[in-house]
Amino acid sequence: MAKERITILGKTFEKTILEQDILEAVGKVAEQITADYKDKNPVFVVVLNGAFVFAGDLLRHITFPCEITFAKLKSYAGIESTGKIIGILPVTEDISGRHVVIIEDIVETGYSMQFLKDALAQQHPASVEICAFSFKPEKLKVTGLEVKYVGMQLPEAFIVGYGLDYEQQGRQLRDIYSLVN
Repeated sequence: MAKERITILGKTFEKTILEQDILEAVGKVAEQITADYKDKNPVFVVVLNGAFVFAGDLLRHITFPCEITFAKLKSYAGIESTGKIIGILPVTEDISGRHVVIIEDIVETGYSMQFLKDALAQQHPASVEICAFSFKPEKLKVTGLEVKYVGMQLPEAFIVGYGLDYEQQGRQLRDIYSLVN
């Protein structure tokens, strides 16, 4: 049976990960975070725009005291990272002495996460960890960057759905689709 395909702005994507598998992975990440932070009142920094879907699902599992704030970075043009990070919406909350968990949709090169970690470090938090729905370790270019909490390790393909986009399209899709052509 052929996999479902969709077209977004002239590019073809094929369904590769189902919503039920995504939600199962999110639940497992929530369990790990709960074990590590239930007594620490962490600050979750959600990276917009892509991580909003993952963060919404993840944070509904969090039943202990925490705070949620947002940051916005930009590094993509089309399907490629530009390698240049722009901080559009910085974190303005006081995180001094607090445990911080960055929630990101996908970590590939690691440049955006290193940029954000460096910016947050200037406020002297107790700790900063990265939680990403997806991680492509073979594409990582930042030496020593640790992604502590990972929902799924994904293949090399460019993907859309579950908050991930192509030119701001496809974020609303419940499943994940991989670029075919």
